[in-house]
Amino acid sequence: MYNNDILVENVEKRAPFYLDNKPRDKRVLDAMRRVDRKLFLPESSRSLAYEDIPLPIGYNQTCSQPSMVAFILDELEIKENSKILEIGSGCGYAAAIASILCKPAGIVYAIEIIKELYEFARRNLASYMENIVLLNKNGSKGLIEYAPFDRIFLSAGVGKNFNNKILLDQLSEGGILIYPETYGNLYKIKKEKGKILTEIFYGVSFVPLVE
Repeated sequence: MYNNDILVENVEKRAPFYLDNKPRDKRVLDAMRRVDRKLFLPESSRSLAYEDIPLPIGYNQTCSQPSMVAFILDELEIKENSKILEIGSGCGYAAAIASILCKPAGIVYAIEIIKELYEFARRNLASYMENIVLLNKNGSKGLIEYAPFDRIFLSAGVGKNFNNKILLDQLSEGGILIYPETYGNLYKIKKEKGKILTEIFYGVSFVPLVE
């Protein structure tokens, strides 16, 4: 019978053939084992909780594929003191994992614009709120009042004309920004010694970012 541990094992096995073609960081996998995906899903999706697929959470949104969540959190290179911003937190699944990765001194600011999903995430994250600040607002322009952030990631897709400068301006030196297009590429951008370094991963699909 499938369970959360088997799901994470499947994510680990798939990683060398996934977007970055490399093994997942053990810290990310260990954090995922501590976050039961089933508890972050509505009743209608729970029977498929341990499948490595995106699942609907209502309001035309999804809980992302666990392999994608693991990939993004791995590429973010989260440290124990990282200050993290997630835009489009949905059911709160990725925020919960990120909160474990940045403990004991880090913090996650998670933004969800859809009120009903914000309330759903708040219930799901009740036992993780020690180092999570969950906000119900439009996150498409970041969170300037709490900037700068060490890590910023979007859990929904942007359009082709997305201007990343707004978020890059909220990123600290040495910080990493990751965002996907709705259909297309996923970008990893790092600020390093005054330079902007970009990696592109091809062929992703996300629900659109709600603005």
